[in-house]
Amino acid sequence: MRTPTAVLFDMDGTLLDSRPGIVAATNATLRSLGRPEVAEADLVSRIGPPLHDTWAELLQRPVTDVADVVADYRERYATLMLDGTRAYAGVERLLEGLAERGLLLGVATSKAQPLAVALLEHLGLDGYFAAVRGPVPPSVEEKPATVARALEALGLTTGTGAVIVGDRHHDITGGRAHGLATIGAAWGYGSRAELEAAGADAIASEPLGVAPLLDGLTGS
Repeated sequence: MRTPTAVLFDMDGTLLDSRPGIVAATNATLRSLGRPEVAEADLVSRIGPPLHDTWAELLQRPVTDVADVVADYRERYATLMLDGTRAYAGVERLLEGLAERGLLLGVATSKAQPLAVALLEHLGLDGYFAAVRGPVPPSVEEKPATVARALEALGLTTGTGAVIVGDRHHDITGGRAHGLATIGAAWGYGSRAELEAAGADAIASEPLGVAPLLDGLTGS
């Protein structure tokens, strides 16, 4: 067991509370389709998975039949995302501390990569990350593929010696697929039970709780 040398972060529900823009863009898209809006409380639990999966579930359509809706949603979200999106309390202090320890930091998100980069730049967090990877529209990408591209961008051939931090089961299973150690972010949009069921190696209740868990964690 050893201290990891690299840490990947999910974005929505882990680094950022992005619910205002996501909820607004989702309901605007639903209205454009003649569908009723969905209450924020019901939408929050849908934040985090790959976007095509979320819209397929919302519309009860096959994943292969929502590409146009996803594109429309992303266009709306791009105009709304900066309003109300914020970093969770303690996130910047966590990133500062990890950077001071010399850890290599990256982002592996299900948010479209251009939007993820723009949000991090807007919030002044982009300088902490050596790589930011997410789906590049119009591609459809599951979390293991995103994690693989993030590892490659960090110059890592495997996840051994790296950790992923995320709030949904997709983050945990996506990391485990590449041998990363996994930390659940219980402050996000998923639940502790979801993270435990996915096999998270450890769970933090708030961002500053991540750093103490890193020592001793390593990929399998």
